[in-house]
Amino acid sequence: MSHTTTAYIVAAVAVLLTLTMAFGRKNKFDVAGKFVYIPGGSAGLGASLAEALLKRGAHVAIVARDAKRAEATVSHLKTFASDSQKVFYVQADLTSRTESDAALEAASKTFGASPDYVFLCAGFSKPQYFVEASPEDLQSGLDGVYWVSAWTAHAVVKRWVKEGKKGTLTFVSSFLGYTSFAGYSPYSPGKYALRGLADSLRSELQLHDITVHLYMPAGILSPGYENEQKTKPGITKQIEEGDTPIAPEAAAALLIKGLERGNYQITNDLVTDLVRVASKGPVPGNGLLDLVYGFIGFIGLPIWRADVDSKIRKAAPAVTAELKAKGVL
Repeated sequence: MSHTTTAYIVAAVAVLLTLTMAFGRKNKFDVAGKFVYIPGGSAGLGASLAEALLKRGAHVAIVARDAKRAEATVSHLKTFASDSQKVFYVQADLTSRTESDAALEAASKTFGASPDYVFLCAGFSKPQYFVEASPEDLQSGLDGVYWVSAWTAHAVVKRWVKEGKKGTLTFVSSFLGYTSFAGYSPYSPGKYALRGLADSLRSELQLHDITVHLYMPAGILSPGYENEQKTKPGITKQIEEGDTPIAPEAAAALLIKGLERGNYQITNDLVTDLVRVASKGPVPGNGLLDLVYGFIGFIGLPIWRADVDSKIRKAAPAVTAELKAKGVL
């Protein structure tokens, strides 16, 4: 058999397998009557997701550090809930292991059972140059991006395994968990780490029939996004000019759509899909379109990278002057 014939056969088998995955999926996302737990649910994506799932008949608990904001969010969410639906909040600093454990325990006790679905939406970003970041900035970058979700994931997985519960755990990483650029050195490592944790647990938790998903969105309009702009370097804003952030309601809808399709890695725009296919490794794909995304990305992503690198090199004199003015250099 010639190498060419072998290549055609391998390609045909790959297409058939992809088609089977694409059309063999069933809608397994049904939250009616289920208990949903959303760390980071007081604003942005988390709050919009809570609203959308309440409308689908779920019971919802949100977790937030700011009790006043959480209370206001719960009051708003109750307008979408029936008398039989439970909606409440738990106050906690989720960068703390002990508070993460206590928050899950409190929510489970209030509801009367552990959650069926957990959406890890908590986190924050402080974009800046690596050379100007303090040690505290770098530490908080991991605490507020990785550990803020990892501690809850650890607590809930231990609880589910002990109870024999077949729960669903959804991590929220970012486009910047696939690839990164100037201005995100304190932030991206945590998002990459979340992706690594999700990939590991997707594999491991098959032992316990627990499902894991990973949401990798690009920009989402939220209080956190607005706060980012205060420290975001000019070159970072220039690189992101083509990225139009979407409303949190739209981001929540796209996440739900991905869950309905049974996708493991879920995105919210075309560019992120191109990077997903180029960067995901051997985790499950999202169907036949991945072949198309792979072809487009093979051509387009090196062009995008070259453009980003060119912008950064051109900005070097201005950035050097800026750092000197700040006393960094």
